[in-house]
Amino acid sequence: MSFNIEETRKLVFQYYTTAKEKSGIISKSFSERAEAISDVIPGYSANKMDFGDYLKDNFSPLFIDIRDSTHRAVNMDPKYTFISMHAFFPGVCNVIEQHGGYVIDFMGDGVMALFGGKMSKTSNYNSSQQAGLCGLHLLEVVNSVINPLLDKDKIWKFSCGVGVDHGPVVVTKIGTDNNFDVKAFGVCINNANKLSKAFNKVIVSKGVKNLWPSSEGGKLRFNPFGIGESTGYELLKPV
Repeated sequence: MSFNIEETRKLVFQYYTTAKEKSGIISKSFSERAEAISDVIPGYSANKMDFGDYLKDNFSPLFIDIRDSTHRAVNMDPKYTFISMHAFFPGVCNVIEQHGGYVIDFMGDGVMALFGGKMSKTSNYNSSQQAGLCGLHLLEVVNSVINPLLDKDKIWKFSCGVGVDHGPVVVTKIGTDNNFDVKAFGVCINNANKLSKAFNKVIVSKGVKNLWPSSEGGKLRFNPFGIGESTGYELLKPV
């Protein structure tokens, strides 16, 4: 699967420029009932599920976390937080989409995505590889596409970490009739979140490392890496 960074660069610039143009005329917001944010996982439609229904599947969850996001927000004009997020989130989403992942949650300081699952017809080892390679390209886009735009406008740049794991996930519909979503829960999701707490690194679990397809002359490396009580492996490109 090829990755087109120029496609991402064009999209980031478009959304970033639009946000800059509108930042001075932010007016009233509006609220309407919307479809579930995470209703993008093949085979898991919120409209076809009842509350309490659940389905179990294997996925490779990925988290990208903005490090020191609270400190960044507290020390920066809200206008610039608004503008910078309109570069960050579209860019991150585009990279995930290019790698065949599903964005299922937007947090205030990052994004969660899933790769694989039965309906994707992607094997466990391929979904883990897609997620890991996506993580490397996410950091590339943050550092070489998004941050240069922010730096040009003297806006605080992003520092991010990416975590990836693999395992069983429970997908369920939660909420009320007016406010609902499809959510995913699992130990691997919690672990991927913990592994995303390093600065400018992609950290994968031992399970992902073991699933990674080997090839003769493979150039990617895995170095042991600890984050608090969590242990994983830093995914490294060849020098």
